[in-house]
Amino acid sequence: MAQAGDWQFLFDGKSFTGWKASNDNNQFQAVDGVIQGASSNKTHFLITEKEFRDFELEFEVKLHDTDLNSGVQIRSATTRVSKNGTKRPSIHGPQVDLGKSPGRSGHIFGQGNGRWFTPESELKRNSLMINGKWNQVRVLAKGKRIQTWINGESVSDFDIADEVDKQYPKGVIALQVHGVKMPEKVRHVSFRDLRLRTFDE
Repeated sequence: MAQAGDWQFLFDGKSFTGWKASNDNNQFQAVDGVIQGASSNKTHFLITEKEFRDFELEFEVKLHDTDLNSGVQIRSATTRVSKNGTKRPSIHGPQVDLGKSPGRSGHIFGQGNGRWFTPESELKRNSLMINGKWNQVRVLAKGKRIQTWINGESVSDFDIADEVDKQYPKGVIALQVHGVKMPEKVRHVSFRDLRLRTFDE
């Protein structure tokens, strides 16, 4: 049976030690002990330097503006390889969707894949995210089984498809600020109390 390790905080409240940005650091700031992401015309990510396979992740998230979509990548890749072997930066893989309510928050989207990884039969809208308030999110990834909770309520619980598990056996965790139309109106999303523990075989 896999044993859980100790909890570790992924953000110290002051610096981005252990993290790196996908495009630039201007979209993410440490503000009053939280990670605050600001929108632009591009989608940006703040990425862990480490990769993870089996883990439990807990954090709180607040969408300051309800017309902003966000999410947290799990087991995700940071590059794509072209047919000729050339690598380019690209964040893609499973994403815990976080958006306005009602919506599909807590379900698993295939970022960079153009489809949901959550089976269609399980892809039900919910109103568990409270707009403009702090929301508790829990993610449990063990083997192919992915489970999520929002504010203590179960959302997703399914075995990810074999081909997805093969493509994304492990990877980074990344915080997303989705690109927006009319970027002159800046929207914000904040994250705090990010903690994680891994499972060892």
